[in-house]
Amino acid sequence: MLLDEVSFGGKVIGLISADGLTWAGDDPTIFDLNAAQLRGGPVKSLVTAPGTNQLSFQMIQLLAENMQDIMGGDIAGDNYEAPESIQTKEDVMTIKTGTGQTISIPRASMYGVVRGQLGGNNNLYIMTTAKILSQLGVKPFSIGPTLPDVQVSESALSFLAAGGTEVVRISASGAVTISTPPAGFSIAQDGNYLVVTAAANAGAERSGALTFTLVSDNTKTVTIALTQAAGA
Repeated sequence: MLLDEVSFGGKVIGLISADGLTWAGDDPTIFDLNAAQLRGGPVKSLVTAPGTNQLSFQMIQLLAENMQDIMGGDIAGDNYEAPESIQTKEDVMTIKTGTGQTISIPRASMYGVVRGQLGGNNNLYIMTTAKILSQLGVKPFSIGPTLPDVQVSESALSFLAAGGTEVVRISASGAVTISTPPAGFSIAQDGNYLVVTAAANAGAERSGALTFTLVSDNTKTVTIALTQAAGA
């Protein structure tokens, strides 16, 4: 399967390395029950330990918010400040594939650590591990067709007259088109992030909108309202 998007707790994880996501874990422990009268093999196999399902990947988009989403810690301006000790998070996990399937995990435990190399041809990344957890009466995961959808993290952005920049997260089931920004605003896309910039405004209040449309189903749209204060 091709990998399109991984989200945890409703937030899209930053870009993942080209190696993709590995699904592994411990195999179940099986006890074979043998009978003295039947020598051809066991009469029953019993599961004594269920094994585990563990997902791992390298998150390579080292923005402060991405690192905080995985490892915890704090953000001070544009800086990421790591926690004093390793933190684990528990929440819903969703994986969208490029072949039209969605893997839904109702409860997973996730943690991340910085790994990699400075210099040479390699880079730093967040080695992320998520383990699927059990819940009474709840299936551990499901795999089904991806439903057409597009979402953004903000419904409205407002800027001071001096201008500025805001960042929006995009989550979609496929490719998305973005409308031309109104006068005085510009956009730049970085993976599942959209950077919206407002130039300084010396005139009247500016307003407009950005519309996101799913390419495979143009009835699926979402809009962000843009406003900027009037200049002096």
